[in-house]
Amino acid sequence: MKGVIMAGGKGTRLRPLTCNMPKPMVPMLHKPVMEYGIELLKRYGITDIAVTVHYLPDVIKNYFGDGRNFGVNLHYFVEDSPLGTAGSIKNAEEFLDERFIVISGDALTDFDLEKGINFHEEKDSLVTIFMKQVESPLEYGVIMTNQEGKIIRFLEKPSWNEVFSDTVNTGIYVLEPEVFQYIEKDVPVDFSKDLFPLIMKEDKNLFGYQADGYWSDIGSLQQYRQSHYDMLNGLVNLPFAGKEHEPGIWIGENVFIEEGAKIEGPVSIADGAVIRKGAHVGKLSVVGKNSVVSSGSSLKKTVLWNDVFVGDQCELRGATIANGTKVEKDASIFEHAVVGNHCTIGKNATLKPDVKIWPEKEIFEDALVHTSIVWGKKATKSLFGSRGVSGIANVEITPDYIARIASAYGAVLPYGSQILIASDSHDFSVMIKQSFIQGLHSSGVHTLDISPTVAPVVRFSIEEERLEGGVYVRFSNPTGEKQLIIEFYDNKGLPIHSDLERKIENAYWQEDYRRASFDRIGKGTVQANKHEDYISALLEEIQEKRIQEAKFRVVVNYNHQPYLNFIPNLYNRLNCEILTAPYQTKPEEMASFVRVTNANIGVLIGEAGETLRLITETGEVLDDETMLALYVFTAFSQGKQKEMAIPVYGSSALDSIAERLKGKLIRTKANPRSIMEVGEGVLNYQYDAQYAFVHILEVMAMQQITLSELVKMLPDVHMLREYVPCPKDKKGRVMRRLMEDIRDNNVELLDGIKVFHPEGGWTLILPDVEQPVFTVYSQNTNPEQAKQAASQYIEKIQLYQQV
Repeated sequence: MKGVIMAGGKGTRLRPLTCNMPKPMVPMLHKPVMEYGIELLKRYGITDIAVTVHYLPDVIKNYFGDGRNFGVNLHYFVEDSPLGTAGSIKNAEEFLDERFIVISGDALTDFDLEKGINFHEEKDSLVTIFMKQVESPLEYGVIMTNQEGKIIRFLEKPSWNEVFSDTVNTGIYVLEPEVFQYIEKDVPVDFSKDLFPLIMKEDKNLFGYQADGYWSDIGSLQQYRQSHYDMLNGLVNLPFAGKEHEPGIWIGENVFIEEGAKIEGPVSIADGAVIRKGAHVGKLSVVGKNSVVSSGSSLKKTVLWNDVFVGDQCELRGATIANGTKVEKDASIFEHAVVGNHCTIGKNATLKPDVKIWPEKEIFEDALVHTSIVWGKKATKSLFGSRGVSGIANVEITPDYIARIASAYGAVLPYGSQILIASDSHDFSVMIKQSFIQGLHSSGVHTLDISPTVAPVVRFSIEEERLEGGVYVRFSNPTGEKQLIIEFYDNKGLPIHSDLERKIENAYWQEDYRRASFDRIGKGTVQANKHEDYISALLEEIQEKRIQEAKFRVVVNYNHQPYLNFIPNLYNRLNCEILTAPYQTKPEEMASFVRVTNANIGVLIGEAGETLRLITETGEVLDDETMLALYVFTAFSQGKQKEMAIPVYGSSALDSIAERLKGKLIRTKANPRSIMEVGEGVLNYQYDAQYAFVHILEVMAMQQITLSELVKMLPDVHMLREYVPCPKDKKGRVMRRLMEDIRDNNVELLDGIKVFHPEGGWTLILPDVEQPVFTVYSQNTNPEQAKQAASQYIEKIQLYQQV
């Protein structure tokens, strides 16, 4: 049997450690992580090994050679351009003429390979995937198998609302050579995205083997540190370098430890290291070859690579220091700071937590470094959340940080393309918008600025102007959180796809910016009349004269800032009498105002111009469920729409409205892109308050009814909704246990887990994409049964966090 080690990874998220070396060569306890993979294969008699390389291949070849010094035979296969995980082994097809096992060159594991291979043979499988349960499955392929171990569901890198298990693909596979007939030559093919779905579609044997033992995908700096700690704590059944002189203290050859130095295990000290008198090498620390820890210096949970010099009286806490770096006297480096190769940290300098210093940089003495030399503070997090990029204004979201994100965005756009950009009226939004524009211009992308405005006008204008995409910058502070939000849109005005988000993130992490020549930078234009185009488009959709004849009296509550000034213009065009309430007036006070003034309707508009809440002439404040029902009725009552998207948690009673009006509801994920992709497009009831409002007015005018009479025409759409706290690292486990419980039930996995009960009704368990919480929805014609069903799953969520 032959082996394959995939060693083409760049290790983007491990930078600055991987700036000058491929990811498989990153050291774990003094030797490259790939070396542990070679030793593991050799342990199970697999010595004929193919190594697929792409990024800095000579670094790997120069270290391992032909493998004879490691007791194996290595055969290298170089990808000139990336071919994907499966495409890379296609390069080695002639060599792999018998059953073979694939492992990742940048993962650390002590799995019993023989048990997995025997399982593969027993099942007569074409491909067998080694599986492992993890706390957070978002960065992996999530797997579900039947009781025989055959894989029945597979999803690569899900969001929390898509997670159905905490069992993931480890990147270790046993394959038969027949698999090559499913892999096209010289084109990028990925195991998880392409090959495995194809094998499942062809109904070939694809099995999952639940492996026991340790496994760590060293894909982030946090995981790199944790893997060191796990090895030192004895959690990994792999051989250590050095000898264990005392329990938990491993020391290499020619190590010099002066009298008076304190060594506190578990620690590992490599060949030729020097620990001076009065130095303290504390628990979970690693000292690389020929490194020096000088008198009075203290290391705790710190990893030093080779040839690192730590001067007198230094303090290192949870730091990682790469080869050849010099840390001068009295310097301090704190938790999760990472310093690249051949840097100098000057006397009395301080690196604050999470700071990252790229290779060959010099930090001057007495410097206090709060931010990374190259990267922003978000280097270990995804840039994008549920609605674009967000953070605390001028703390997490700063002009320099945003200029880099804009440059990354520009790098994935066609050169010379034009992007629409806009902001609200807030001074900070305007400043950030200018930074974003400069980043785009530097990459050769032109901009059209239509500020100040709201998100619905931005989306409409992108589609109308046929632009490449758009960006909207807004300040959000309804509860004092002072958030700055930057939303990205594609050429249809829809929120960008997650694939494009990842491309932007990759360009950001790799600093892969495109800098246009000085005479070819992007240019900016300004257009201030897009509100009029937007209003005209809205009015073309409705019977304008019928609304004008009705002479509605409207009480409206919105943020009275320039970016929303078009709202009274729209209402005036419809001959509405406008009464304005102070911004952020409470709904209950608004209701009283509506009754006292004999208004026909009260309107509360969200700060981005997207969300709408109405108050009837009798003072009833309509809740979210009623508003959604109102949208469904309005959309189908005039026969203008044939289908409409609603969130998966929408009440079943909404279907009766659609059927009565000969419309079709499509349930989809509860996010803006999924909703907008169906039916309405960017002019949308659920994310465009103005669009929804004028259509509701049209129904009232055409049918000559009040809003309360319209609401009485709707069925009862209310349901039970409960929120259940759950730590993020427990969500995957909870989802897996829930799926195991309901394996034989009627289940829908469109968004979260929706269980249809035999006696009628349903319960939806929906993990929040960003927050540590589950939302449980339950509906039944019998409210008590809905409550019982919800309680049952709430108890399970709480229990499975603990077990």
